[in-house]
Amino acid sequence: MSTAATRGEPVSKRGSRMYICICNAVTEKQIEQAVERGACRMRDLRNQLGVTADCTCCAESARRCLASALDKRAERSWSPVPARAGSVAPALILEAL
Repeated sequence: MSTAATRGEPVSKRGSRMYICICNAVTEKQIEQAVERGACRMRDLRNQLGVTADCTCCAESARRCLASALDKRAERSWSPVPARAGSVAPALILEAL
């Protein structure tokens, strides 16, 4: 039987969500949701989810998960503004100034 677990793949690569904080049963999905609600620091995760509130064993994993979720949010929110037909290119506007 060949499963992702027997191949050594991380849990999150299999479509499941990995627990980051065992003390408070916080998953990486919950951290991603907290970031979508505005969390951007470890303090925010501690206040919203209780991450690192009981012990600090999850701190490094939580930091990595937070950074990853922030990167994903930034990638989704950034998109170039498409030029509209008949609009002036931004470079031309700067030259005019």
